[in-house]
Amino acid sequence: MNFRIFNAAGILKFREYLARLRTNSTLTPPVGLLADDELIREGIPVSFPDPVNTFSNRMEFAHWLYDLFSQAGIEIPRSEEGFWAWLSLALFDQVAPPDSGGNRKPGADARHIPELTNWRRRYRHLLANPVDVFLLHRDDPSRAAVVLLNPLNKPGELTEQFTARFELVSCPGTMALATRLYIDSRTGARRLGASGNSARRLGKLMNQYTRTWDLPEINPQTFAQILPKEFDRFK
Repeated sequence: MNFRIFNAAGILKFREYLARLRTNSTLTPPVGLLADDELIREGIPVSFPDPVNTFSNRMEFAHWLYDLFSQAGIEIPRSEEGFWAWLSLALFDQVAPPDSGGNRKPGADARHIPELTNWRRRYRHLLANPVDVFLLHRDDPSRAAVVLLNPLNKPGELTEQFTARFELVSCPGTMALATRLYIDSRTGARRLGASGNSARRLGKLMNQYTRTWDLPEINPQTFAQILPKEFDRFK
């Protein structure tokens, strides 16, 4: 099977399943929709692996998708709502995994069917967002590790604080600093307290610093030194 793009009817069928799943959490994903030609607007000449990888985090998924399309010489159809909806259903066991009792919690539709024209809503999509971030920092994705190391189905509050604001997530200096502050370089894990007030406070400071510093180019070590004492525990 190749990657595909749902048409409007396919997106609607998927949306209807999500609605039913919220009242019956054990409903099996309707994977038959993935190959139903009546629900497909377009096929993509890139093979969808079988079996598909199990991704340990958002970075691994984004790298996987980028590599598949790059090797085929084809751009990822990032602006296609039907592509991301199709892929969300194809990877539903990873974006809405069942618990030990077979129950799934899909969350809001925006986690599976993106709102591509609004960045403040687009970031909520569990698959489009890590790919967007990865491509923004494709020259060095590791600097965006702070928003790419969580599981696909649990992006977390810290990720949402940064990815909801394009001016922050697109800035190399800001992402390198946030990764330096909030990711333990020895373990690759997030530091305790690396969310909530700290992340919100850092975002506000970035808005102030843009007036006096060249944030895209600043060295993260230098950047860290100008932060207030409240960030000392993360340095």
